Amino acid sequence: MTEFNINRRNFTMGAAGLAAASILPIRAFANDVTITISSPWGSDRPFQKVVDAYNAKGTGVKVVNRFDGNYEQMATKAMASIASGHPVEMMITGWKFGYFAKRTLGARDFFDIDEASAEEIITQFKPSVRSLVNIDNALIGLPWAMSTPVTWINMDLWREAGLDENIPLDIDHAWLLEQANTIEKALGGKGHPTYRSALDLSNNEWTSQAYVQNAGGFILDGETVVCDSPAAIRGMKAFAEPVKSGAWKNLDYGGQAKAMFAGNIAICATSSSRASTAAASDIEFKDVMFPSLDGKRNMNSGGNFLAVYAREQELAQASMDFLKFCASPEGQLIWSEVGYLNTSVHDIPLQPLQTAAVAQLEAGLTSETIWPGKRGLEGQSVWREKVARVLEGVDTPEQAMAQAQSELSQLISAG
Repeated sequence: MTEFNINRRNFTMGAAGLAAASILPIRAFANDVTITISSPWGSDRPFQKVVDAYNAKGTGVKVVNRFDGNYEQMATKAMASIASGHPVEMMITGWKFGYFAKRTLGARDFFDIDEASAEEIITQFKPSVRSLVNIDNALIGLPWAMSTPVTWINMDLWREAGLDENIPLDIDHAWLLEQANTIEKALGGKGHPTYRSALDLSNNEWTSQAYVQNAGGFILDGETVVCDSPAAIRGMKAFAEPVKSGAWKNLDYGGQAKAMFAGNIAICATSSSRASTAAASDIEFKDVMFPSLDGKRNMNSGGNFLAVYAREQELAQASMDFLKFCASPEGQLIWSEVGYLNTSVHDIPLQPLQTAAVAQLEAGLTSETIWPGKRGLEGQSVWREKVARVLEGVDTPEQAMAQAQSELSQLISAG
């Protein structure tokens, strides 16, 4: 993906200039303006605290956080609102919806709304994440929530299996599989009160993507499907290996989360965003990096960005005013409670159980798969289905990846 060039409109802002901008008074609007944000989070989540803190400033802009379900449900509602001529002003949009947001939903280029505000906002985020919100050479979002797949170890089950507690931060696939097989032999079939599976790598699209990338392959190269490459097939073979050995008893993503915090899984490779929940759990978890493959790791990320869909200029400007607060040290500090990675340049205290995720962020993260084309979002269902067929032993990795190559290519070319 093309790196966003912050100087494309001859802008330069040093640290001193940014500091000065951060203490300027927030713009007061002549008339009260209400901005509604389509959100995956309810009023009990930390995002509401960000909204409340901004509203307390009395800028003339009132922000309403409206829970609209998951990313797919939000996109469906956004389509309906656009069709009716009343698009939502803002939406918390998943990374994987990047092309869809720009090309189909019409996410606005921040620079077209307010050039100075766009420059102020994006320079408060790390250069490594700016490209993730650059779609078709347009800055369409503030990089808000970012997570990456890491490995969570249930230390109670780990100790009960008699394994060494001196666990390295940087682990590899061979080591992980060895530990998982040892746990299965020690705890499996013995009526352990909580134990269900030694390992769960989860069949959501981004953990399998991580294995493909760590093997040197990709699902997409730009907008071209390349998932049937020898490297991608090698990654899928490694991904399915613990199922064949009996160390991984597969669960769907929702079931995996419940099992992890019920103490049913000894090793769980999944989102780093579970850090705050893991830290508050009665179970002792240790976070280590996602397993490398053959000494290589090319990790992906997931999460979402804050995008503006308002067509009226005053509503779009008001949305940008809220985004400036979100990008500020105050907004970022409030948001950090949720456990996502700090993508900003601000010095935000590290939350518990974020060591592995931060190590992967510092090494560099790609985006989760951003599906192009009007029907591209169907791609994630196709991908999950093909990976599931490998895990269930229905298809070989070669067969499944060839089928995925064909079906994904047709979906993308249709749009």
